[in-house]
Amino acid sequence: MNTHPTDRLPMDAGADARFDAAIRTRHATALAQLSPQVRAQLAQRRVAALRGERAGARQHRLRFAVAGFAALCALALGVRLYPQGAPSTPAAAPSAQLASTPVGSLPLDEDPDFYAWLGSADAPRLAME
Repeated sequence: MNTHPTDRLPMDAGADARFDAAIRTRHATALAQLSPQVRAQLAQRRVAALRGERAGARQHRLRFAVAGFAALCALALGVRLYPQGAPSTPAAAPSAQLASTPVGSLPLDEDPDFYAWLGSADAPRLAME
């Protein structure tokens, strides 16, 4: 038979009153041991909470502003350091890059006409000369 811990507690109002009194006594003892600075800070936070203000909301907004500014600076630095002549196509597809470049400006090993000439019938004859 499974019994829940609350099944063993008495269900009378006197037990609840004793429990509340014990908790209030421990709370008062804990408050008496707090320093005056901590008590003043807790009182200020309680008043702010009752007014509906968040404690330290200005500091949170300032932190978000600083973090946003840092992210913006990092982005600007990244754009500044990014190479200006970077290709917009991936490096795995050089054919699109070769098609947009004039043939005369390509180095010999990147010129597709050079490889087409190597495969032609004239290449072995010219190589023998």
